[in-house]
Amino acid sequence: MFEISVAVIKLLLGTSAFVLIGWLGARDKRIGGVLLTFPLLNGIAMLTGADPLGVAGTNFPIVMWNSALFLIAMYKYECMPPMPATWDQEARILGRVLFWIALWAAGATTLALLRDTLSFAGWLFVVQLVFAVLYISRWWRAPLPPSFPTFSGMWFNGRGFIRAACFVLAFLILFGIAYFNKDARWVGWASAVPLPGIFALATLSATESKENLLSLGDAVLLGPLLVIPFNWVLSRAIMHLRIEEAGTFAEIATVVLFWAVAAAIVFGLVPPFVRRRDRVRSKQ
Repeated sequence: MFEISVAVIKLLLGTSAFVLIGWLGARDKRIGGVLLTFPLLNGIAMLTGADPLGVAGTNFPIVMWNSALFLIAMYKYECMPPMPATWDQEARILGRVLFWIALWAAGATTLALLRDTLSFAGWLFVVQLVFAVLYISRWWRAPLPPSFPTFSGMWFNGRGFIRAACFVLAFLILFGIAYFNKDARWVGWASAVPLPGIFALATLSATESKENLLSLGDAVLLGPLLVIPFNWVLSRAIMHLRIEEAGTFAEIATVVLFWAVAAAIVFGLVPPFVRRRDRVRSKQ
């Protein structure tokens, strides 16, 4: 009964954070791009009993794959996958979700198998930083007007419920793998499943202009620059708590604190960076 109660608390906290952060991020496409890889499930994975360092090690390369996949999908969604012109909006969304999940799984599984060779946080961070700088300096787009969706308008409808359900499904996949297989490699793999982001991106690809969609891409490569240090530091904090036998609720409180700090970094640092890049872009 205790384990079930703890799992419910984790699910409620994670879903609440997902809904709140998603709503705030929807007001700015650039912040929304960073939030596509926000480490909600990564944090929960640290609480499963698997080796936190191993979980983090799997996440380092996979989050880079996530951001690259999102960026590719933004540019190539018309042909990823090719679909008949007669398909309606909902069919296109479903087709893209299924195709992108399959593509993600192929890449993420390969990276998980190569984890011991690839998972060096320092040089992966540097590689991601180089890619992000190159992309932002070359392809940063002119700013779009901000939108101000209401909380109810974003979540209290069919697509909002599906996005939340995607998060819950990803949570259940993570806990199912953690329950039946304590191997940190695959717990980390499950914690990187980007179901909510994939569904959100597929929805935008069918409901908004490509210009709006590509605005997310301006900052999507910045996401791993948050997630890699987040996982590196949090995994060591959880290990310390376990050595000290601090208990489950101390670990949960630590994860929530890390989420709050990560969100503060995104909402505090991304807007001034975006304004500066927009000024540079307007002069070009």
